[in-house]
Amino acid sequence: MNGKLCLITGGARGMGRETAFALAERGARVALLDWAGEEGARTRDEINRRYGRGRASFYLCDLSDLDQCHSFAQRFRQEHDSLDVLINNAGITYPEYRVSPQGNEFHFAICHLAHFFLTSALLPMLEASAAGRIVVVSSEAHKSCESIDFDDLHCARYWKGKAISHTAAFRAYSHAKLCNILFMRELHERLQGSTITVNAVSPGFFVNTGIHREMRGIFRFGSSLVFGAGQILGLNTPQKGARSHIYAASSAEVTGLSGCYFEQCREKAMSPEADNNELRKRLWTVSESLVSRPL
Repeated sequence: MNGKLCLITGGARGMGRETAFALAERGARVALLDWAGEEGARTRDEINRRYGRGRASFYLCDLSDLDQCHSFAQRFRQEHDSLDVLINNAGITYPEYRVSPQGNEFHFAICHLAHFFLTSALLPMLEASAAGRIVVVSSEAHKSCESIDFDDLHCARYWKGKAISHTAAFRAYSHAKLCNILFMRELHERLQGSTITVNAVSPGFFVNTGIHREMRGIFRFGSSLVFGAGQILGLNTPQKGARSHIYAASSAEVTGLSGCYFEQCREKAMSPEADNNELRKRLWTVSESLVSRPL
């Protein structure tokens, strides 16, 4: 990875942070994109202290806002000629029904639309690399979503008018993670004949990244027990969760592989919906219309 440039969304904390350190240790330059300003700056500074000045950079960007994504993409393309690895890692679970400045449901906006836009905007930079890699961080939760309801892309029916619902949040998260898989598979088809590869990864279950911090009441208490116990036993640490991120981004074993789904650095079966050509293409077309803006 010596000298290669890697961009990691959600790179300030959790698995994104662990991925950034691991890739920097392997010689890469890492660009961190996150809405957590203080933590992003701290992670950048720690990497630079450990591995050398200029090895890490940080960009502040709220991925729920497509205008901010657009501004970031313009700036990044001005500052760099090529990009070797793009890791679409950022994700949330949020029990309140929230929409982005563009009116997109939060899970759908951050987990899918932001990454769809950024990947499209940065493809010319990946093409300029000798062998660009795209890593899409999905989840086994994608198998809990049976399909995409294009009449309710913003998941309003999950909340059923409630302001807060943890069940709705999980369903919206699963919906967004299926979108990740469908996007990866369709992009794989569209990149045939290219030197760019794209794969998806699952970090495993109940990884203690702080993703549960927005939960409320008994759900927060219960999740703290589960995540905390797993952390103590070393079962679900961010370091372990990030192993497949790092593997897909840097391993020689993955060279030339595309359209695959990995967990614990092993290929794993996806939901049958992943090979639904009509569904993939329709999601792509709808996503294009939702993020459409000239660069």
